[in-house]
Amino acid sequence: MREIQAILSAYDALKTQGQPCVLATVVHVEGSSYRQAGARMLIAEDGQLTGAISGGCLEADLLAAAQLA
Repeated sequence: MREIQAILSAYDALKTQGQPCVLATVVHVEGSSYRQAGARMLIAEDGQLTGAISGGCLEADLLAAAQLA
């Protein structure tokens, strides 16, 4: 539950600053995975990450995709 609180707190701060962000959420997993469906990560425009959706292998790909969004 602490992770969602950190994400909400980071979102509030980004919103106050007028900084765009993206919320990435795992919706389906097949096979073994570091995190399960429901895992979330907030990605700020400046690259700041809050939360995690993997053990680190997907975050760079998501950062690139989020910057396009």
